[in-house]
Order: sequence, then C-alpha cells, then structure tokens
Amino acid sequence: MTKQHISILGAGNMATALAWHLGNLGHRVSLYCIEKKVEKRINKKHYNKKYLKGVKLPLTVSATDNIEASLKDAKIVIFAVPSHAVDVVMLLAKPYLKRDTVIVTISKGLDVNTLDPMAVSLQKLLPKQLSERVCMLGGPAIAAEMTANCPTAFVVASQNAKARQTVAEIFKGRNVKTELSDDLLGVGLASALKNAYAIAMGFCDGLNYSTNTKSIIVTLAVDEMSKLLSKAGADTKTSTSLAGLGDLLTTGYSPYGRNRKYGEKLMHARRSEPHKLGIRTVEGIAAADAGLKLAKKLNVKTPLLAVIQKCIRNKKDFSKPFVNYLANFQYADPTRASTLRTSDVNRSR
Repeated sequence: MTKQHISILGAGNMATALAWHLGNLGHRVSLYCIEKKVEKRINKKHYNKKYLKGVKLPLTVSATDNIEASLKDAKIVIFAVPSHAVDVVMLLAKPYLKRDTVIVTISKGLDVNTLDPMAVSLQKLLPKQLSERVCMLGGPAIAAEMTANCPTAFVVASQNAKARQTVAEIFKGRNVKTELSDDLLGVGLASALKNAYAIAMGFCDGLNYSTNTKSIIVTLAVDEMSKLLSKAGADTKTSTSLAGLGDLLTTGYSPYGRNRKYGEKLMHARRSEPHKLGIRTVEGIAAADAGLKLAKKLNVKTPLLAVIQKCIRNKKDFSKPFVNYLANFQYADPTRASTLRTSDVNRSR
C-alpha cells in the first residue's frame, strides 16, 4: 500500500506505540504533542521517555505542538487523547481537516452528556462527508507489548467499508493483524465499558482472590455488556469480540492495565483519586458513571457495574461493596428462566 502521512493527535503511551508501529511500516507520522519537553525529546533523541520508556522511534516519526502543522497533508488522522479531551481536540483540528480525510479514534470512553462512545461523538461534530468515514480502533493492545513485537490484533470499525479497509491495510504488519467490523456503535460501547469492568478484575487482585473469582467477573461483565449493546441497537456479538472480551481480558489481567491496577490499589487505599494512588489516567472511572446512566436510560440491570461505581464513590471501606456483592449474588444462567436453587436439585432426585 502507498505510504501515507498520518497525524496522531496525542503523544501518550498508546499514541507513541502507534507512531512506532506505523513509522516502522514506512509511513510518515506526526505526533501532536502539547508537552514541550516530550516534543523536543522525540525530535532530538527519538524517545518518549515519559510515556513509553525504552522504545526508540523510527526517523519517520516527528512531534509538534502546532496542530495545523501536524495535520498538513495528513490522509489519516488518529485521535489518541483521553476521552474527556476528544471534543476539545476535535474543535482545534476541525478547521484543518481535508474533505477526504479518514478520522480514526482509539480513545475509549463515553461522552458524559450524550452517553455516546467517542466515535459517535466525533461523527456528530463533523460534516457528513467526514462523519461517515469515522473509524474506531478497538481490541486488546498494550503499548509496551506491541512495541516488544508481541502479536497484536485490532478491530477496525466503521460504517464505511472503504474507510475501514483503508485503515486496516495501513495498520497491518508482521505482528499486527486487523479485523473489520461495521458495528461502530458496538465497538465504541464495548471499548469503553470494558475499562469499568477491568477495575473489578483489579479488585480481585487487591483482595488476593483467585482466578476462579476473576473468571466470574469476566462472565458477568460480558453478560452485562451484551445486554447494554443489545438495547442500544448494536450487535451483541461485539461483546465477545476483540473489542469486548478480548480487550477486557487484556486490560483486566495485564500488569500494565491502568484500570486493573487502579482497582487493585483501591482495595487497600485511604483515598480513591487515581493520582493519590500513583496512576495518571483511569478511563474506567468515568465509564462506570456513564455506563450506569446508559443502563438506566435503556432500562438494563447491571448490578456488577453498579457495585464497581459504589466502590469507587465510597468515602471509605472501598472493598466492602464488592466483598458483599460476591457473598450474596446468585449467578443466573442467561439460557435459563431462573437461577438454579438447591430445592430444584432435590426435586430432580
């Protein structure tokens, strides 16, 4: 495929890993970076020590604090900023976007006002010609593992077949594979919600619970995501795809997963703020709040999500709601009408 000029808006952990990957494939990559020290180090030393230590960037990658310069002649624009900053960065970028630009977001979150995932939120900010080509990049991808050449897979979702095919081809590499999806809404919702559920997997680590318990949480999380996706009008199969189950497992088991790490530390913390626990960004906190609002709007019961939010929002005893939940919940097999009770077993003898 023809080598492209790609603008990545953001210079954090994943943005830098994407730049490393795309730059190594021969694409010219411009990182929009608002931190002067980070920008200078990328351009002079070819390292982003603050966000992706030890990874040397190819010479095809550069950084700039000028968004117009970053976007100039870019055919692909990737939003890789925290979800709460997506709208702000889009307003800065919008005047410089070309009519044939393909917009991609890897920001995984829900708009706090509309409850839309970031990809849908971006669509609403763009004229039709650009909005119909918006893509969402989802799936299990840890930056440090990708830059160590571990096999990685992304799902590229868009309502426009040509746009998703273009993005998929650009990202394909020896160790990076891509899957196509037309379920932009579902991939966006699953990508955001898994962050909240990964916090609960961190709760298990903080309380020294076994993989037995973590497996229960994964099963319940996927079930709740599936119900939310169904009521929202998305494809329920997306909840068990790379964007749902795949991303949840990576985020919830990896030592690099910030949401998991936050949940682990919260179980024995005195304060719930991420920075008090030495963690920069925890997307799952806002996702839990917005996810519960969405569940209420769609009339979907999500008891696990509710417990996650309760633990985070407690003033103290952050572990208590989760411990009580696990002690008292009953697992209802979704293929059966009701929960299996002891009396049911006795009657069958």
